Amino acid sequence: MPPRGKIVTLYCAVAGVARSAFPVDIDDSLSVGHLKDAIKPKINYSDPAYKLHLFLARKDDAWLTEADVIKGVDDATDLKPLGGAGAPLNLVDLSEDKVRFQFTKEHVVAKTTPVHVLVVVPEQEFTGKRTRSR
Repeated sequence: MPPRGKIVTLYCAVAGVARSAFPVDIDDSLSVGHLKDAIKPKINYSDPAYKLHLFLARKDDAWLTEADVIKGVDDATDLKPLGGAGAPLNLVDLSEDKVRFQFTKEHVVAKTTPVHVLVVVPEQEFTGKRTRSR
């Protein structure tokens, strides 16, 4: 049996969809392709998961926050694309050590909890509603 990593909770959001943050619990030794497979049903995406584009939701060593997602994150400009489908999550900065966060009531109230992955869905294939921030 292959070695297993640690289970991490990754908070993800869909670009262009305000208030779209959702959690994905996944073993950090699994691949970016596995993460795409886990995200697909959570966003009701009907096309193959491989068409999703995932980005590390971190700018200047700071994670995007729930407050950013509530306002709406329209694109992945300045974000690093996650590696190929076979890249292990723990090698693309999504290891348990990299995403660990000590939640406090203050963080929850201020909505400064982190978002780790920005999901960009090909526009013509997305079945959800996109809303622009104002």
